[in-house]
Amino acid sequence: MISEKVELLGKGLYTNDIPGTLTISSVPTVSELDYVGSDDFDATMLDKILPEAVKEQINFRNLLEIDYNWLLRCLRILNYGPYYTTNAIWCKECGVSYGEFEVNLKTIECKPIPDGIKDRLIVKRDEFLDFCGDVTFRLPAVQHLITAYADTSFKDSSGKVNGDFAKLCYMITSISGKKNLTPFEIGQIIRKEFSSADYLLLKDTANGLTDYGLRAGGTTQCPKCGSMKASFVALAGDRFFRPTLGNLRKWRMDKRQGKDKDVSGNTAAAV
Repeated sequence: MISEKVELLGKGLYTNDIPGTLTISSVPTVSELDYVGSDDFDATMLDKILPEAVKEQINFRNLLEIDYNWLLRCLRILNYGPYYTTNAIWCKECGVSYGEFEVNLKTIECKPIPDGIKDRLIVKRDEFLDFCGDVTFRLPAVQHLITAYADTSFKDSSGKVNGDFAKLCYMITSISGKKNLTPFEIGQIIRKEFSSADYLLLKDTANGLTDYGLRAGGTTQCPKCGSMKASFVALAGDRFFRPTLGNLRKWRMDKRQGKDKDVSGNTAAAV
């Protein structure tokens, strides 16, 4: 069984049982991935697939969101190769092309976390127009997001959970020096004490300070005009682990020609 060591993007930020490097291996021939659907994808991946595929025993729900997505990308390439079939390609010259197009997941860029970044980030009071306090927040872990998106206290007027607002509140650890606040209490402070302008500034600054990890998609050739600057979207989910036979055959050809690379971009090798 082939396995590879994967260096986490958030290495050095963990204070729990998660080391900076994990060892991943191919999943069994018959696995939960063959049956998992979109509704139970994350739970199955966190509780069944990753514990089988990763040598180190950790609580995968404590992974930072960016490292969870990074591991899924690495696991997908290790098991099924880098080729992926998408139904849409966007080109600045030609617009959107619909159909079935084979793209390469390795064209998806990853923005690393800068050296020296801390696990506590601060939006200073001078970033706001009216609000007179600092806001401290963290890079979200997978469990933070799962809980946030299911938190019914953040339902909007349509009865649906406002995921973006809930995520922000679960990321914040203190406001104006007030600690140990619940996400609901944080939401109440933002609703009552932040102007609309300051709320937009908070969201934008927080997004900028946490904008690390894999991008949403990569680049490919436009099927109409041939431009190499066309783009596609490939989000980790159940479909992400559904390669076509064409994807697998192209990967097989790469392997036979010695062109295959490991998930870190180096010559593939067993460990």
